[in-house]
Amino acid sequence: MTDRDDAEVREGYRPGVVGRLTELHATYYGRRWELGPRFEAEIAEGVAEFVARYDSAHDGLWTVVDGAGVVRGGIVIDSRRVRDEGAQLRYFILDPALHGKGLGRALLTTAMGFCDAKEFDRVFLWTVDELEAAIHLYREAGFSPTDRIDVHTGWRTDVPYRLFEREQ
Repeated sequence: MTDRDDAEVREGYRPGVVGRLTELHATYYGRRWELGPRFEAEIAEGVAEFVARYDSAHDGLWTVVDGAGVVRGGIVIDSRRVRDEGAQLRYFILDPALHGKGLGRALLTTAMGFCDAKEFDRVFLWTVDELEAAIHLYREAGFSPTDRIDVHTGWRTDVPYRLFEREQ
């Protein structure tokens, strides 16, 4: 089992990141809410679309990589709508075996440092309302809840979604 000592946050694209972030999302959310194949396909399409246009001068991409070089988590800052809506924090996930070791906090701190350096006026994210540990981290990073959607249709299970925003 990998522990904190042989996993680290790394910046930028790594081969396999699309597949691993998709797998981590599909496995974690699939077990928790049985979201099904449409959810996995949407995550795969979204991560792939982001990676295809990823530009490190404007966007952020960080992964948690274990000692064997396997991607075990990640976070994205998507700046494509920064002028109109703000930067979007997306695809934040960490292998449950690494929860509680400070790596999620490290990913989020790194991403927010990037946003601060880029002077993004607004950063926003959508999250599932029941992810208490993640919501705790978001609040620590200066995010506040601003909107809620009671269900997300189209997946096998409906889940409550909440919008969080962080403004400079």
